[in-house]
Formats: sequence, C-alpha cells, structure tokens
Amino acid sequence: MVTNDLINRICNAHGGVDRWQMVESIQMQLDIFGPILLTKFKSPWLPNITANIFTDKPYVSIHDFPEEGHTGIFDGFNVYIYNANDKIYSERNYSNCNELKTKARLHWDHLDLIYFLGYALWNYSCSPFIFKNKGFECHQGNDYLDKDGSILSTLNVRYPSNIPTHCKQQVFYFDQKGLLKRQDYTADIISPLAIGSHICEDYETVDGLVFPTHRRVFPRLWNGKPLKVIKVMDGRFKNILINWRQPEMA
Repeated sequence: MVTNDLINRICNAHGGVDRWQMVESIQMQLDIFGPILLTKFKSPWLPNITANIFTDKPYVSIHDFPEEGHTGIFDGFNVYIYNANDKIYSERNYSNCNELKTKARLHWDHLDLIYFLGYALWNYSCSPFIFKNKGFECHQGNDYLDKDGSILSTLNVRYPSNIPTHCKQQVFYFDQKGLLKRQDYTADIISPLAIGSHICEDYETVDGLVFPTHRRVFPRLWNGKPLKVIKVMDGRFKNILINWRQPEMA
C-alpha cells in the first residue's frame, strides 16, 4: 500500500474528507489530569475545559479561561486573553518557542498554557485530515506488531514550519479499520526528555465523524515501546458538537 492509499483509508475511517470539509469547528468539553502538568503548571488538574476548534487554520477558543467570562484564544503562534467585555488584556507571540523552554520562572502562566492546549487540541482534533494539507510530508513506515497481536500501519509525518505542534517529526499508528490508535512524539515545549506515546481509545461517532474520547500519554522507552505502568497524562473528551459551515448564498 502506498502512502496516499493509507492516508485516504484513514481519512475515510474517521468520517471522510468530503464531510470534514463541511465542518467549520468542533466544540467539546474535556477533563485533563497529568503529573507532567506539575512540571510546568501549578496543578495536575485541568477540569471542565470547553474548547471550540476551528478547522481552516490553527485556531482554538477556550471558554471561561482563565476565569469565568474570559476567553483564551490560540491563533497560530499568537495567543490572546479576552475579558468579559471582549477586550484583550493579555497577549503574546510564540514564534520563538525556545524562549518558553528557557524561561527562568518555575511555572507557565495562563498564556503559555493556552498556547500548549491550543496547538495540542487543534492537532488532535484535525488529524488525520490535515495530513492532506500543503506542507505536510507523509511517508508510510513498516507495519508494527502491537502487544495484543494486532498489526498497525504506521505513518511518519513531518509538519510544516507554520503549524505549531509538539515536534516536527511524529509517527502515527492505525489499526486495520484505519482508526488512530497511537501517536509518538516529543513534547518539545515541555522538555527534550518528554518523549511519549499517546494512546487513543473509546471512539465515538458524531454526525458521521469519528473521534477518540479517551487519550492517555505514557513515557516511551529507548526500544520504542510505551511504559504503561506510568501515565503522565489522561484526557477525557465529551459533549462533542459539530458546527457546520453555512452554505454560500447564490
């Protein structure tokens, strides 16, 4: 199977490109728990997050964050926070993420967290469809024999420089149905040692599109296998709502 055939198969398994192109945004609620958050944030808990993920470009709005009535906006490499009067009171550009990695202060602030959550949610929600976008370099790898005996197809993806993401080179694993089961990356923004395997489970179909509703991240060992006795992140996604594009008037 050549790379394009694999990409077509996995896109079809997640609802199909034609349906995806009709989506304006995806709204969801999520609860995140992770010890790794303590390395950068003040708490391992991020409960009751409501986010709206737009499909045309890396853009995510996080509602009632960092407090009720406020809205955090991730817009590519720019991050804003609006107050209840719809006025920007804090903003920052993240074109040079090395500055975030080397900041002297112990914890991230709210802008840093919005940037991290924003790019992560956008990538998670829009994959695998974004692999067809301009600038993505995709190459099919060798099949992978999972611990349960199933054979997973692998796709090596290199991200273009205009897309914020965990790291430029990532590996995706898909089951025989074409559903994403695992994603390997290094969360560079946290640490060059934040080498993880991201497991996708509990798929749910919403208006014909298919999403995992449970995501777990484990450290990845030198042999490429996830160390599942240590869970560094756990995310539950619920109340997924598709906002469709409005038809253009003739």
